[in-house]
Amino acid sequence: MFFSLFGRFFKGATILSGAYVLGMFGFSPSWILVIVFLWLVHKKKLRDKDIRVSFNQDAVTDEKGAILARLEDLPPWVFFPDMEQVEWLNTIIQQLWPYIGHFVEGVLREKVEPAIRANLPTNLQSFKFEKVILGDMPFRIGGVRVYHENTAEDEIIMDVEILYSGDCRFSLRIKGLKAGIKDVQLHGMIRIEMKPLVRQVPLVGGLSFYFLKPPAINFDLTNFTNILDTPGLSNILHKIIVEQLSSVMVLPNKITLSLTESVPLHLLKFLPPAGVLQVEVLEAKQLMASDLGFGSTDPYVIVIVGSQEFRTPVITNDINPVWNHQCEAIVNQVEGLTLDVEVMDEDKTSRDDFLGRTSIKISSVTMAGRINAWYPLEEAKSGWIHLEIAWLTLTDNINHLETIMHQRKSDFSSSLLMLFIDSAKNLPDASQATGEPNPQLKLKIAKYVRYTSVRPKTNNPVWEENFSFLLKNPHSHKLRLEVTDVKSGKSLGNCSFQVSHLLQEKNNRSDQTLKLQGSRDEILKYKVPPTDIATESTNRTIKKTTENTIARGNEAQVSDNEQVTSILQLNDSMNSSLEVP
Repeated sequence: MFFSLFGRFFKGATILSGAYVLGMFGFSPSWILVIVFLWLVHKKKLRDKDIRVSFNQDAVTDEKGAILARLEDLPPWVFFPDMEQVEWLNTIIQQLWPYIGHFVEGVLREKVEPAIRANLPTNLQSFKFEKVILGDMPFRIGGVRVYHENTAEDEIIMDVEILYSGDCRFSLRIKGLKAGIKDVQLHGMIRIEMKPLVRQVPLVGGLSFYFLKPPAINFDLTNFTNILDTPGLSNILHKIIVEQLSSVMVLPNKITLSLTESVPLHLLKFLPPAGVLQVEVLEAKQLMASDLGFGSTDPYVIVIVGSQEFRTPVITNDINPVWNHQCEAIVNQVEGLTLDVEVMDEDKTSRDDFLGRTSIKISSVTMAGRINAWYPLEEAKSGWIHLEIAWLTLTDNINHLETIMHQRKSDFSSSLLMLFIDSAKNLPDASQATGEPNPQLKLKIAKYVRYTSVRPKTNNPVWEENFSFLLKNPHSHKLRLEVTDVKSGKSLGNCSFQVSHLLQEKNNRSDQTLKLQGSRDEILKYKVPPTDIATESTNRTIKKTTENTIARGNEAQVSDNEQVTSILQLNDSMNSSLEVP
């Protein structure tokens, strides 16, 4: 009791002393109000986070009691009859959790730690995981949905709700500074694909894991990084972590594993997408006026498909803005994926205000072919948004290319370039002092710049990564590739090729080895043998489809390249009936 009273007295005395000092130096009282306001906002944020953490931890030990205490957070199996409870699986996970903890610690120390160290400058090479503790609270599976329709006979597709709010602790040390993360919370829907099914044990040729949309993530910072746990800096750090996760396993990015030698990994990764979604954000009306005192707003729109995000320009002082902004997204999966549209108000002095959102099932767009409609904004007092959405599938028929290029709208593409970057061989050392390089491949074409992951300390990196690029005119684009050493920044070689050459290949496909050129003097003097980089690329023409063609395409999912070609050839007809109002 005494210590509690003393603590309150000390806090009050500190605040009064601070106010007295500010007044003594002539600072306006408004500065005190601003500081108090920011402190209150920060305290409220911490209090809300503590409530969430407490609820999620209670749900781990007593899910029913926690749910009854907070009915608004019911799990999806309550609302969706096709979501099944799997408490037996949660019991297994609970028993396996200590062993999972040892496995995760080994992966972090043996694989993740060297990879992070390879990407850091020389003066930060002391990076080390000091403590890795997963704690006693495992993640939970809230429900499982197995798809029975619109799937092929040789695949199993399921959605698994993942909830984690445990007592894990991670701490690391770098340059004498100690930092850490605790109270990690994660909630998302992860999709698991088991395909192709094979006749030999283990009966499944490959596994793919990915989130359909970025999961909700929260955490607390400890030690040195606790200074970042303020409203502004914390949001920036949170965004960086979500972006890094999205680059690994939010659609179209996947974690793919081959389970049998009869199904090579590149066949699992190098699959054509289901189609392309073209979105035109036309206008909005009756938006909420969020600018106090002006009765107006400065709206812009964020369009989200999986990990792909697009943003319109800002229209100033207008609650009925007109954008006519075009964007397009590559769609790898139709079932379960949504087109999310958020309307925001730009505020240059504070965080942008939320004006509403709408969510559209992509499966409904594939059935209609084209939709032109007004959508009401949810979570808003008022507001409508006008969208035109078109669904396009792919074809190998080059005869339609010129027609499509002539008919397409200005900012939309006519073709899709797909590349599978396999590996590089016989790369030179970056320098005599550093030894083996940490190679990364840069891909540049049209407006796109993409990078592979970094492979630490190797002259023969294996990437096995695929990339897709939407192109307006495949006749005029050149793909440029450059391998660099991340640690030193030195180029290890480069090459390029014209996309138009693929149009002359059989099935617009090329599987070849390219010689890297342009090595620097340091590389040439080591007398390294010729350096090769293996790529596989495909150029496909985007094509509109009829409704029955889409239905046929959804009935047959492919498991190898030969089937890819046959299915794409089903979509060869154009039909003006797609121009629905």
